[in-house]
Amino acid sequence: MIDEFLQRISPYCKNLFEQKLSEEFEVDINSKENKFGYNKIEIAGADVQTLRLIMLNVSQSVALDYYSEQTDKLLEETNYYTQTLEKNGKLGISGTNLKKYIGKTLNLKNRISENLYVFDSPPETWENEQLNKIDQGLKMTFDLQERFRDIREGLQIIKENLELFKDLLQYKNSTSLEWIIIVLVFLEVLNLFIDKVFK
Repeated sequence: MIDEFLQRISPYCKNLFEQKLSEEFEVDINSKENKFGYNKIEIAGADVQTLRLIMLNVSQSVALDYYSEQTDKLLEETNYYTQTLEKNGKLGISGTNLKKYIGKTLNLKNRISENLYVFDSPPETWENEQLNKIDQGLKMTFDLQERFRDIREGLQIIKENLELFKDLLQYKNSTSLEWIIIVLVFLEVLNLFIDKVFK
């Protein structure tokens, strides 16, 4: 049934993931009052808006897991380059690969801002106190805002490292350019000297 639903909505999706992401979350709609538990919510009856709100928060949690994993991978790569820099005094990455790496980081940041709404509550929660309580409770249950902050801090560390890497590569390139100019000037002087001596 899930696969059938995914096939039906896929023509309307952009940036569709090949990887299937999921999280199990139990919804009990026969409770006397709203209760939040580990991977479970008990609610007193369910309407479309409440169920939609629960699905939104569960999907945000799943998305955070995915983006947290991607950020951790980028941090590992960054740590590898900083350790190489510490051991060898060189970055061990070419200008082209660094640009690709910067592109990968920027794409991840853009996708996160496009797909995560952990600080924004849906408009219907502004007018309905019951929905607002459920939204706030789910945000706390999934620890959405804290997890989002962790991802943002990780990406900030990566960004700072990338700026340093970029500066180091620019310095290396400008030094190489200076040496090329020095060699060319030396050859020009040598050429003039040979012309003067042998004429």
